[in-house]
Amino acid sequence: MKLKLYLILLIFFACLNISSIVNAKEKSVDEFYSSLPQKEHVYKEYKNTTLNIREKVNGSDLDVIQKKLGRYALHSFPIDYRGKDLYFFASVYEDKRMIVKKSVFYDLNGKFLEANFNRTAKKEAVLNCEFDGWDRATNGDELADDNPLD
Repeated sequence: MKLKLYLILLIFFACLNISSIVNAKEKSVDEFYSSLPQKEHVYKEYKNTTLNIREKVNGSDLDVIQKKLGRYALHSFPIDYRGKDLYFFASVYEDKRMIVKKSVFYDLNGKFLEANFNRTAKKEAVLNCEFDGWDRATNGDELADDNPLD
């Protein structure tokens, strides 16, 4: 009797796991982005951005994402996600003084995988004394920050 009960429970949990994976794969990128919890350390796009990218991509095709980013391409991408489907989000802000960009990877179940953050002062702004440094040091909240200027 116990064996039958264990077998039924095993089948039930296997079905739950399969249905959650199928449902995750059916979410559009925008639905997934909207479903992210709005708390610290969760990705938010910059307001007034130069470029935003929301993509569902296979880890083997990350060079396609780099091409979409164009001159805002990231310095490094993870290589250990080859063959895995991922959600990728990137947000870039540029003005006459600086370029600020961030990106994040999530798996199809919503698990945070990796994030990148970079900010660069433009050389001509520094040489012309139009850039006087950053208002604050970078910290762990950069992903959740929707304003690159504060």
